[in-house]
Amino acid sequence: MGDVNFDAIKGHVSTQYGDLTGVIQIDGHDNISSIYDLCNDYGFNTDEKFIIGFGLGESTIQGVGEDDEVYCSVLYVDENVYGDNFEAIEAKIKMDRKLILKKKDILVKYSSLGKYIKRYEFVVTSELTRSVQTIEIEED
Repeated sequence: MGDVNFDAIKGHVSTQYGDLTGVIQIDGHDNISSIYDLCNDYGFNTDEKFIIGFGLGESTIQGVGEDDEVYCSVLYVDENVYGDNFEAIEAKIKMDRKLILKKKDILVKYSSLGKYIKRYEFVVTSELTRSVQTIEIEED
């Protein structure tokens, strides 16, 4: 699993009750370029934006998928502030020790997500796991 700062992002993820919490990984068809494609296909201009994160969310009382739409949250930095390449942005983050992301929500049809996302996996657990240091999962 890639090294990311889960403590820094977990406060930005919530549902109404938060019954289960966890982690997710996503593979695009062409790395993160697939997220740029999604943005451009749905009318969000990515010029001078460097995408750093992505999220999916739905909040409905009818149940997930009933409307065949999901909010895709694109997290990005302004290249005029942070730089226009990975190394420049990384250097600024290391210097500032802080990252200010901008967020754009795009309403996307579930049926079109496969065009942008090749694979995903997520695991969530209840709060019973909060006191453990390691978890072993055995296949049944």
